[in-house]
Amino acid sequence: MALFIDPDEALKSLNFAEIAERLNIEIYSGFKSDLTPWLGKNIIFDDLIAKRNTGTGNDHYEDQCSAKYYYDIFNTIKSSLGEANRIVEVGVFMGGSTSILAGCAHYLGIELDLIDINPDFLQFAHERARRSYPEAVESRVRMFHGTLPEYVRDVLMGEENVKIIIHHDGSHSFEQVIRDLGSLYYLNDKLHSILIQDTHLRGVPKYFNFVDAAVYSIFGRDVTYAPIGSVYNDSRLCEPNKWQGNYFMPGEPEGMYIPLSHNKFHYPHPKIGFSEFFESV
Repeated sequence: MALFIDPDEALKSLNFAEIAERLNIEIYSGFKSDLTPWLGKNIIFDDLIAKRNTGTGNDHYEDQCSAKYYYDIFNTIKSSLGEANRIVEVGVFMGGSTSILAGCAHYLGIELDLIDINPDFLQFAHERARRSYPEAVESRVRMFHGTLPEYVRDVLMGEENVKIIIHHDGSHSFEQVIRDLGSLYYLNDKLHSILIQDTHLRGVPKYFNFVDAAVYSIFGRDVTYAPIGSVYNDSRLCEPNKWQGNYFMPGEPEGMYIPLSHNKFHYPHPKIGFSEFFESV
């Protein structure tokens, strides 16, 4: 059953290594984005960088995106000031993007809802963001334990006066991305734009990592988007890794920014009602 959940207050007294152990979260590569090359470009982003590491034991986490990707999503959201009043993050893992989006919520005065099917990831990401921006997180950040289609059905379709930016870094399976993005069709004018990560990702057939193909299936082959994040060429990251055989396609962008003002849904069909669509997800 999908629902909003409360923060685990016991996490406040623990460092991140202890939190990961308590929540049984495994670190794989241990990758951490180095944001220092972007210091001095924006005073707000400088503050986000300063608050990511706060002492011994508080760097026990893993980031999933490049530093350029984090800088790009910050700039994209900042440029939308006054146009959207909520960010919805789909897929949080250990809070790499959450730590950036919470800073946007703090400085831009907008809401942030976190969505994940794993409640432990939600708790870790929420606590990571809280340590940087406690007041904003406690007043404007919520955790939804469930899927994006469930959030659309149970939360957004009953709300008014909301304009959302979706940040999607959840399941990368073609089928699930279709379900996630397809559910947004039913929001009509409540959807401002979509930021979606790992559009350059591939792997073994078992995982069916085709995020970009799902985007084209939903918005058409002529989708209007701005590339965001890093582009890799002839890098070790373009070779299958040891975990799930994942790799990045050379020359392709890490993510896409898709403004709804310049795009339209090609799927689902207008005659497929949300209840019928939701039954299939």
